Amino acid sequence: MLKLDTPINLDAARFFRWWSGELSFLVPAKLRKLLGASSEYLILTKDDDGVNAVYHNDEENRPLGYFSMDESGSQKRERLIESMPTLAEAKTILRLTPGQCLRKTLKLPLAAEENLNQVAAFEMDRLTPFKSDQVYYSARMLERSPTNRQIKAELVLAPRNKLDALLEELAVWGWRPDVVDAAGDSPIGAYDLLPEQYRPPRNPWPYRINLALAALIASLLIALGVLPIWTNRSIALDLEQEVKKASKTAKEVESLRQQVEDLVHQTRFLQQKKRTEPAMVDMLKELTDVMPDQTWLNGLQYRDHRLVVQGQSPSASALIGLIEASPFFQNTSFVSPVTKDMASGLERFQIASEVVNGRFSEKPAATE
Repeated sequence: MLKLDTPINLDAARFFRWWSGELSFLVPAKLRKLLGASSEYLILTKDDDGVNAVYHNDEENRPLGYFSMDESGSQKRERLIESMPTLAEAKTILRLTPGQCLRKTLKLPLAAEENLNQVAAFEMDRLTPFKSDQVYYSARMLERSPTNRQIKAELVLAPRNKLDALLEELAVWGWRPDVVDAAGDSPIGAYDLLPEQYRPPRNPWPYRINLALAALIASLLIALGVLPIWTNRSIALDLEQEVKKASKTAKEVESLRQQVEDLVHQTRFLQQKKRTEPAMVDMLKELTDVMPDQTWLNGLQYRDHRLVVQGQSPSASALIGLIEASPFFQNTSFVSPVTKDMASGLERFQIASEVVNGRFSEKPAATE
């Protein structure tokens, strides 16, 4: 069943590696070597007594023999290089046997994919018997599981003291690997445990070619940016003169427009003030009109459109409806509970209401 809600994880770096690999056969072999993209490998495996060498390229996987770690093995190596000049350009890879390195499969959170080697170094003492400063290590992702938000990765490591001793022994007899990998079903060069001090000098040609291409691209970008500006320079100068001529008129128009806006704002402010601010005389007159007979006011407070009245009435509950029916008042309610005055027999009340401008209220006035 097709799941359209499944997230798509695009590894751009892996895609371009695959893409360049598929197109590499179109590039001549000499040019591939010049660019440092040779597909010829001299694969070495080391045991206690010597080195087993295999030549590998896109077409064949040819065993070259066994070379002992002594003078005879060194002479045999020199004769091999003389008979196969292509080995001088091939990348030498030392593949560590299971007894020389440790491979471990890890399950890590999905977020660890971005910094896989850093996470492996941080968790090294928990995942292996070693600390990160005791080993050379490399990790690569094998599988991604977005549903479980986990990744499956493989960690390859070798103790520093053993690998350093192994590389020094190889160097004595002329073997200097470009990459230290791990034997197994992983692709050639998937891991690189080679310490920095043993790395051969890099081929300067890829850097020079990339630098030349970068300079060419920068020149083209500069030309694309400068040429239209230079071509239209005369037009820009003419337009600048026209803008200067029109700037004075534009300033005068802007000044007049600002004056008009100020006048309109002042007029609207007065109109709005008149519509929103209730007149105290109107409010007091309306309050007097809506209060029934036998109702007495002992106190009145007005602030920020809010009116609070205190008094006594034969029926305080009826006052809410009378006040609310007026176009001058809205949102009328008791502020405190109604109590009864034992001396007068009237109900004491405290009522609050929001005062509006009754002259402009859309609320219809109560009819008698």
